[in-house]
Amino acid sequence: MQGVLHPLSVHLPIAMLFMAFMTMCYWLIRGLATSVFENRIYSLTRFNTAAGLLFVLLSMATGFRDVLAGYWIAFNSPLGKWLYVKIILAVLIVIIYSAFLWQSRKKPQYLQEDPKIMTWCLTTQLVGFLLVLTVTALGTMLVFYPHLLAYNG
Repeated sequence: MQGVLHPLSVHLPIAMLFMAFMTMCYWLIRGLATSVFENRIYSLTRFNTAAGLLFVLLSMATGFRDVLAGYWIAFNSPLGKWLYVKIILAVLIVIIYSAFLWQSRKKPQYLQEDPKIMTWCLTTQLVGFLLVLTVTALGTMLVFYPHLLAYNG
């Protein structure tokens, strides 16, 4: 049972935030194609983002537990500096997606009615998802390819 919480908690936030990104893209593409921007799709994006954000926080907590217990890698190991990079990126993910949730609640009846808020929401979803991809790649490298990170850092 040692060290299993973090791997189990990692895949759910990735999936939720990926679904949030995809539903936001679907909302935009469908809206541009049909001129009908559906609030229920946008609401699903907000739900997926909120759930993903909650599970990112859980993942960060279990990750700290695993690192402090030294299951895969520790802060004082040769690869420990990569953990700090991963922590900074994870905190940025929390900030970006929190900003999305904060701004997206300010929308008028329909998001497309306010281009500034719509642009903010689309941008935060894109930047947030790029950060998720980066943290996922870095986590994969730390677990499965640490020799490549040790060589480069």
